[in-house]
Amino acid sequence: MTTIVLTKEQMDSIRLDMDQKCEMLTDAEVLALAQKVNEAINLPFLGEEAELKVFVKIVRFVDKELYKLLPNEYYELVHNAADGITKEEADEIVVRLTPLINSVVNIPVIPEVLEGKLIELILRLIINCLVKGAKLDETTPA
Repeated sequence: MTTIVLTKEQMDSIRLDMDQKCEMLTDAEVLALAQKVNEAINLPFLGEEAELKVFVKIVRFVDKELYKLLPNEYYELVHNAADGITKEEADEIVVRLTPLINSVVNIPVIPEVLEGKLIELILRLIINCLVKGAKLDETTPA
């Protein structure tokens, strides 16, 4: 087996990335995902614009939690359609991450069951972007 050695610059880059960056998605990507969620889920007592704002906040929160849990070498695939994981691997990642993210996300105005479905929907939209050949604007939760 070949021994791989990282340079000091590579190690510094990893440290800088982990210490200073806290999210992967751009504002446009967060908004696009929030709009997809808004089409799929209706929150009680809120109009569409207020719902969208709530979903932007939730997508951003999920993005930050994913950034903590998912190594960037995988998460960066959201911006690279030429490389990626399989659909089966994406499904497995969603299954593993949903309870982890749900344990730190609490939306007190909706029932826990709906909260879990909302988090799974957002994760599926994001993780499906990691599939080889996928693009954010074409991603679906299916």
